[in-house]
Amino acid sequence: MKKIIIILTLAITLTSCASEPEFIPIEKITDSNKNYTIGDFKEIKFKQSVEYDIKDLPGVISAYYGFIKNNLGKPKDYEIRFYSSHEDAVNVGVKYAENITGKEGCIKKDCSLWTKNLKHRQQVSEPFTGKSAAGNGIPIPKYQTYIIHGNFVLLCSGYNEEEALKACTIIIEDLDAKSSS
Repeated sequence: MKKIIIILTLAITLTSCASEPEFIPIEKITDSNKNYTIGDFKEIKFKQSVEYDIKDLPGVISAYYGFIKNNLGKPKDYEIRFYSSHEDAVNVGVKYAENITGKEGCIKKDCSLWTKNLKHRQQVSEPFTGKSAAGNGIPIPKYQTYIIHGNFVLLCSGYNEEEALKACTIIIEDLDAKSSS
């Protein structure tokens, strides 16, 4: 009887592990050979909150702040910066994206390369757990990573780089699936 229980437990464990798909993150910079617009993002349920004034953001043709609800119905914030080409997104966009993303991302006027709407690029230092107040109130960078895909830079929110990269990857997969259909 003990052997049967052990075998059943092992089979259930292996089955549950096998059914969980492996997450493969997107490369940080990919050329899709397509020029995207905000319309492409709206097709995948991007809810635009703000269209930024981009006069002080070099090379950008438009930039937006908004959110997309994940499969659990929770909104995730994104900032999208569109360039005229993939080359412009890489050559101009990387410097500005790296300045604002990651643990050391600059979210203050004295060091940010683009200071427009800095409050959109901040979050409290601890996630809301439902058991206590939301964090300790210290602002940290909201966007822990970015990706460049085609002609845009996508800043992705999260409390760590892995969570943010997963959010970015899901968006790109949705965009690519929509554009291929």
